[in-house]
Amino acid sequence: MVRVSIQLKMALGLSVLILIALLWKIPEPLQDDSVWTDKIVHLLIFMILAISYLNVGTQGFKNFKFRNFGKALGAAALFSILTEALQLLVPWRHGDFMDLAANILGVGLAGGLVKTMHSLKKTI
Repeated sequence: MVRVSIQLKMALGLSVLILIALLWKIPEPLQDDSVWTDKIVHLLIFMILAISYLNVGTQGFKNFKFRNFGKALGAAALFSILTEALQLLVPWRHGDFMDLAANILGVGLAGGLVKTMHSLKKTI
């Protein structure tokens, strides 16, 4: 029997929560003054998700082979694309290129942050 790590359970749990939120019906559209707030929320959600994927892909931030690192970031980026595409199929949602850009930026920032912290840890 394969033992599933707590990191993998957390990453999958976050992914499921994002999918549930995607299907949740928002009672009112966002106001114009909250557009940037929406993008920051997208960035932060996908930054956290990417960090959890990196935690799994690098075995608890220990195995920083480029292949593992790249697969984890790629999976987070693909999940981001999937969520925006799925919103095109949900009547009360709409996919947005700027949301996708914020999602991908969050994934990229997560990769940069984790890599920088790993590099600093090696030098200390």
